[in-house]
Amino acid sequence: MFISSQIRIFSVALALVFGLSQSLSAQGRSTGYEITKISVEVVDTPDIQFSGSKKRTPPPGKWLEVEAEFSAEPEFTEELTFKYYVQLNKTVFVGEVTHVDIAAGKGLNSVMYISPRSISRIMEGKNLTANSIERISVEITKQGALQAFGPWKNEKSGWWTTSPQQPGYLRNKSESPFAPLYWDRYEAIKTNLR
Repeated sequence: MFISSQIRIFSVALALVFGLSQSLSAQGRSTGYEITKISVEVVDTPDIQFSGSKKRTPPPGKWLEVEAEFSAEPEFTEELTFKYYVQLNKTVFVGEVTHVDIAAGKGLNSVMYISPRSISRIMEGKNLTANSIERISVEITKQGALQAFGPWKNEKSGWWTTSPQQPGYLRNKSESPFAPLYWDRYEAIKTNLR
């Protein structure tokens, strides 16, 4: 009886270990997408030349640009959503952009911006510096399922859940004055027409 109970305990322990290792290996499997780099830069409003009505030339503002470089293994992906989390002044600013028609490759890019006036409001009139940026992370989701997570530095996934969140400040490229620029650098953005 003692030996049979030990065998039963050993069997249960073995099943638990096997189940845990299966779960860990399933989590470790590649989804086919990876965020390889997050770059942050403060950039001037672009000076776009045009003719026609009178030209208005305010001084260029400073935009916060957050770029996520990623790779995709599937030959073709219809759509991926990128969720951006940017912490400035103890508040997490959240935004997302959905990219379409993504071909397999490395060095693919997504980008989001925070406008000069939003930065001024967030920073309470102080200048934005490298030290002002507390944390940044990006998630890639496909049909709501997490495909990849990328931290700017060494942040762990989910850090944004412990701070106040503000949507509406992050703008995708087509919602910024950068829309007509660098067309081939960034993946196409889903429009209301699709």
